[in-house]
Amino acid sequence: MTDEDFRALGLQAPPSRINPPGGPCDVASLIERACALAPDAQALDDTRRQLTFQQMADAVAAAAMLLDAAGVRSGDRVAASLGNEANLVIAFFAAMQLGAIWVGINKILPATDKRYILEHSGAKVLITDSSLRSQIDELRPALPALTSMWLLDTDDADGGWAAAMAAEPLAAPARAPIDPFAPAVIMYTSGTTGVPKGVVHSQHNMIVVAAASFAHGLMQPGARRGSCLPLTITNLMILGPVAAFLSCSPFLFGVSAKIGPLVEWCREKRVETISLVPTMVYDLLQADLDLPDGLILGSGGAPLPEVIREAFIKRYGYHITTSYGLTEAPTVVAHPMDAVAPEGASGRVLPHLKLSILDIDGKPVPAGTVGEVCVSAIETGAWAHVYTPPLGYWNDAEKTAALLRGGVVHTGDHGSVDPDGWLTIADRSSELILRGGSNVYPAEIERVLHTHDDVADCAIVGKPDLRMGMLTVACIQTARDDVDQDQLQEDLKALCTERLVRYKVPDEWRFLQSLPRNAMGKVVKPRLREMVTGAS
Repeated sequence: MTDEDFRALGLQAPPSRINPPGGPCDVASLIERACALAPDAQALDDTRRQLTFQQMADAVAAAAMLLDAAGVRSGDRVAASLGNEANLVIAFFAAMQLGAIWVGINKILPATDKRYILEHSGAKVLITDSSLRSQIDELRPALPALTSMWLLDTDDADGGWAAAMAAEPLAAPARAPIDPFAPAVIMYTSGTTGVPKGVVHSQHNMIVVAAASFAHGLMQPGARRGSCLPLTITNLMILGPVAAFLSCSPFLFGVSAKIGPLVEWCREKRVETISLVPTMVYDLLQADLDLPDGLILGSGGAPLPEVIREAFIKRYGYHITTSYGLTEAPTVVAHPMDAVAPEGASGRVLPHLKLSILDIDGKPVPAGTVGEVCVSAIETGAWAHVYTPPLGYWNDAEKTAALLRGGVVHTGDHGSVDPDGWLTIADRSSELILRGGSNVYPAEIERVLHTHDDVADCAIVGKPDLRMGMLTVACIQTARDDVDQDQLQEDLKALCTERLVRYKVPDEWRFLQSLPRNAMGKVVKPRLREMVTGAS
């Protein structure tokens, strides 16, 4: 792709094009590479079936042929909204082999979010199952670019998927060369406005994460990796199957997100490493379960409270791994690696990255001073200029320019680095609420609440909680003094449940005569947070 091609998509071309040391240059070749090295080794286990790398290679080739027959070409968007199953991984690697652009859509998202993502990305194919059929059928008239919808658990509308997966493997046609630096995935993440933004990464960006994680000792190459978190979140696809297949090791889908069955599954399947969100770590400690010998747990998605970290090491005798990362990176930026992070710290920046803490003018701040966390490629050594930033936000040149201004990735998060290099996050953007490992953006909920006639104004703020990290609190200023607050609360809950994913429905409700405001009439959320938490 030329610089002009990138600009036409609202993106910026990568500043360098250097392959990772000693590793493949793209994701597309991983399956064939693993098949050549270990054809009979276990590759994938989705609790219903197991596939070797040879079987994975055959399945991915068949899926790529189906997508090709459906008219999918390099640069076309292939969306998938499936649960954790083998077909999700097969479809992902098939899209990569065609040079298509992958769009993962979490099944639990409301229909409005699915429509936005499908429309904004211009997805040509949607791979899903019959549980979403009626929902997608209602959306299709508004999605002219969506020419095919495959339901993989049916025989009548699966695009021939089931038959192809059951047939004898056929020789796949010669593939066009893959440009590792071209757009390969659009990872949708809500901004502070609540409107999803499509972060675009290349196959190079994804393979660098996996290769660097092994090179820096973050992950053990031969470990049996498992996950119960949804792989439609592409960060998890990168840290799961992509990383596992790079080292020719298996990836296993967890049987349940409930901590009891999950721990038993880890023992049965001999899982050696798995990541949880903080709520699951809390539940693990409450259940007082014994962990299988050799199982290493990590925690991500949100900060893990220090009291939980301390309780974990007291109970299990080792430190649970925490880290700091974001979709725009993609994934991990800072990690303790082989050390124990000081209280409150997330880790040290990974060796292939350069971390900058900048003030509002883009200038570095002294050690220990809070500023915006920014990252770029390291400039010396074997990994010099290997890391490339996100290509930007899909079809949004203005946001792309803001994200990449000054030659660094502006995370929007604020933190500080001490003299020993430990990164501590002060806040993850000004209003973002991290609830149980999921991002909750107040503006999205506020827009829903504002649609009710009895709501004069409202504001969503976070409240600290030991288990969830943060709870969402809805502060409501009613339109009339005689409003029945109990009934209004029930109405607003129902409204949010209808229009939002479950974890975004407010946990608590407060009704106030007026909201605290500044001289410009804007709600002063810091003051509101103090009121909610009982601070003076």
